[in-house]
Amino acid sequence: MWSGAMHKDDQVARNAPMRVLMVNYEFPPIGGGTGVACSQLLAEFANRPGIVIDLVTSGTIPQPTVERLASNIEIHRLPVAKRDLFYWRAGELFQWTRRAISHARMLSRQRQYDVCHCWAGWPSGIVGYTLRRRVPYIVSLRGSDVPGYSRRLRVLDPVVMRHVSRQVWGQATRVVAVSRNLRSLALQTYPNGVIDVIPNGVDIHRFVPETVDRGDHRILFVGRLVERKGVHILIEAFRGVLDGVPDATLTIVGDGPERARLEAMASELGVQDRIIFRGHVGGQDMPDAYREGAVMVLPALADAMPNVLLEAMATGLAIVTTPTGGSELVRGNGAIVPFSDPQELRRVLVDYLTDPNRLRDHRQESRRLAEGMSWSAVATFSLQLYHEAAHARAQPLVCAPREFQLKPR
Repeated sequence: MWSGAMHKDDQVARNAPMRVLMVNYEFPPIGGGTGVACSQLLAEFANRPGIVIDLVTSGTIPQPTVERLASNIEIHRLPVAKRDLFYWRAGELFQWTRRAISHARMLSRQRQYDVCHCWAGWPSGIVGYTLRRRVPYIVSLRGSDVPGYSRRLRVLDPVVMRHVSRQVWGQATRVVAVSRNLRSLALQTYPNGVIDVIPNGVDIHRFVPETVDRGDHRILFVGRLVERKGVHILIEAFRGVLDGVPDATLTIVGDGPERARLEAMASELGVQDRIIFRGHVGGQDMPDAYREGAVMVLPALADAMPNVLLEAMATGLAIVTTPTGGSELVRGNGAIVPFSDPQELRRVLVDYLTDPNRLRDHRQESRRLAEGMSWSAVATFSLQLYHEAAHARAQPLVCAPREFQLKPR
């Protein structure tokens, strides 16, 4: 479960349901972890009494559509001419933002919302900002929306994005980061701001450990194949792993613009026969994909709170990651390695693959930790924030940052 301070007023049930306008430019099948996290939270809110949600998101067909996810949840998909479901270009973001602002304004005139929940400071937060005189809004910081996080935006960050972020965050009723690491980065842009921390959750009933032992020499990576994920570091380290553990395997699940380069790198290093590039795996098949590994490796150069690490933990994998937001999940169930250090990553992996007792203990600890990280708890605290934001319209909040921390079972 998660723990954190609660206002007494937040615990008082309302006679009318809380009506929430949710804005997220990503939602499956479009996008990555932000969309997945949003879908998991909505699954927890589905058919819950006391809350009604309209989500404004993106779609792939030429006209807007409305889907009924549950009796209390509608999904409003706005068309975006995307070239790649998992990668956003500037023109696509601009197109979606313009349409989302128009659609959100229309909905807010038709329906009396208590609060707007914006997934990411931009572009979603810009939509909330335009509605600020009508609806109080909450911004959830996810990663690339925070200046300094993405190398792709290193030119725009100091010129444009820091200014935009200060404006959008400054007018929000609450700002929430998905990890302490991301909050620290955000405070460099917004030093006097109040930023709560609410991590992602995980579905412990869907992601469960394997029941048949298929060996402990299996290394797994799951994620988009982009430079920021550091897969090239993992492949370089894996070449050294094979010197000490010749039967080790590496399975890479995911797709992206770096795939061809990574496959070529594997061939150049002579390890192509020990690496399996699975490509994109549909959501329904992901639980089985995680069971193809014993150790999950995410050598990312930047990451906020990766869903893939949480899902790997629930599946009973030891985790190896870098000092990003994911490192906050390492509590006796894995290891943290320096950025861009294939030699240290190789050493850690060889230690795991040659010490089956330690690997077994860390795999069991991963599952134990995951069992205390339910999406149900995240939904409960999100609902408290919604009530706070609605209450703040009439009475300003007493602002103090809060952090909801893991309490393992």
